Amino acid sequence: MTTNALSAAVEAELQKYSSTVQALHAGAIDPDKEFKPFRLVHGVYGQRQGGENQMVRLKLKYGKVTPHQMRTLADLSERYSNGISHITTRQAIQYHYVKLDDTPEVLRRLEEVGLTAREACGNAVRAVCGSPNAGTRSDEPFAIEPYAEAVFQHFLRGPRSSNLPRKFKIALSGSDADPLQQVNIQDVGITAIVKDGKQGFRVVAGAGLGSMPVAPCLIAACCAKEDLVPLCDAVVRVHHKHGDRQNRAKARLKFVLKAKGEDGFRALVAEELANARADGVTGRVLPDALPAANPTPIPEATGAEGAWRRLNVRPHREAGLAVVSVCVPRGDIPAPMMRALAVLAERFSEGDVRSTNDQNLVFRRVAHAHLSALFGGLGELGLTRSAHGLTDVVSCPGASTCQLGITLSKNLAKELETRLAERGLDPANVGGRINISGCPNSCGQHHIGTIGLHGAASKIGDKLVPHYALMVGGGDEGEKVHFASLICRVPARKVAEVVSALGGWYLAERSASTQTFAAWLRVQAGAGLDKDAARKSREALKARIEPICAIKPDQLAEADLRDLGADKLFSLDELGAGECMA
Repeated sequence: MTTNALSAAVEAELQKYSSTVQALHAGAIDPDKEFKPFRLVHGVYGQRQGGENQMVRLKLKYGKVTPHQMRTLADLSERYSNGISHITTRQAIQYHYVKLDDTPEVLRRLEEVGLTAREACGNAVRAVCGSPNAGTRSDEPFAIEPYAEAVFQHFLRGPRSSNLPRKFKIALSGSDADPLQQVNIQDVGITAIVKDGKQGFRVVAGAGLGSMPVAPCLIAACCAKEDLVPLCDAVVRVHHKHGDRQNRAKARLKFVLKAKGEDGFRALVAEELANARADGVTGRVLPDALPAANPTPIPEATGAEGAWRRLNVRPHREAGLAVVSVCVPRGDIPAPMMRALAVLAERFSEGDVRSTNDQNLVFRRVAHAHLSALFGGLGELGLTRSAHGLTDVVSCPGASTCQLGITLSKNLAKELETRLAERGLDPANVGGRINISGCPNSCGQHHIGTIGLHGAASKIGDKLVPHYALMVGGGDEGEKVHFASLICRVPARKVAEVVSALGGWYLAERSASTQTFAAWLRVQAGAGLDKDAARKSREALKARIEPICAIKPDQLAEADLRDLGADKLFSLDELGAGECMA
């Protein structure tokens, strides 16, 4: 397998990482004060199991991965981790159970095929995300990929990129109507637009999820293309200069926005934009023309393939081509599956595969004539389930590996996928998404789920029982973001019943067939009402749910005291300090 020659800077960086690991083992450096922040900047994150167990996160810039790289990912996961490449909600790949002494070789192998873990963790400019649909939709004014690449390269190993007060996230989209864009939950969100006949970018900043979601501030209604990199640089400078370096819990850029207000925040950005330009930060208009939009309908098919085409295949903006979504359950790709997907990508997608923020893959340029063969290949892998819908549940790893995880969120995701499909609540009749996080910090993005759930612990009587906080009505929808409304806590083993009930009530009570599940849930939660009326609406929904999930102390079974899929009693004894706060 061919490898890339590494630059002198990357070679020096890898050698320094390796020697620093050796210095740690020799007792020459402090493991917490010195080594922890050092390895985080290189994408190496301590795992719940402790000891030598590490998580390694690599950045897929705007989700792009080639078949050659996919084979390397498979090889590395098989040799150094548990054999799984896990897709995250920011289009990255994570390996778990990697031994610390193996991380230097993993990082080197990634760089040799054009991938990097640099600044994938820690107080850094993280991966630059981009919608996997970008360049394929008919409503996009121009290609965002050249600008995503320019932003990625500008910040990679940049002078401020790895020593910020806290992490920093950027995402681009080509269309407000793209269901896989997520620009309104980022430190910088960028959307290609045409305003008054001029092409440019709408740029928002200062948003974030975590335990306290914040909506973004508009900082440019139509940023000129050549100004995009300087403007992004200016926002990073604002974070670098004004972010709280004393209180880690309030160090994200969103707290600068809250403290300064929108006008004050925009003034800081304007000041730092002038400083960036004075320092020689420039951008330019890049080759970004898209082929004229000329989509052709997807040919119909019968049976299972017909259902797959209706749910997972849509027209590309170019005639005769299709965009195919591949549902990857819980974002986990075993090594043999990754290799098989690489073969399919070479045969049917011109080698262009993207990871998605809902933990799936997208094949972007599939000829209509190849759809049946691709369906057959995906069928052999068990990957023809509906993607992006209610039964394609998004979940962070939760307590399986994360030190902050309270519950085994991926196990709940698996149960929901099965139970909802059994009850007929599928994307054909109930649209929307379910997002699960193992704790309140929203790595599973529960705040923007149609139904959002985050792990919690509550007592029933004197027994500690795993629960989930139920939130409804979320969504990042182009120019507007809806944060889900908190309704109640639900015992873990009752969540599937509650979600099924909500879906059933929606089908029976929606005002029209055009009313979405998310819109119906927002009505139930009192969206648009005054504070008191909204509270009463949420209380009424909670009262409707409680008979389904209430458990009296004398009704507790032993299974209720264990998390889903766990073989021991639920406890919080293994919780640790999350390294995202290191």
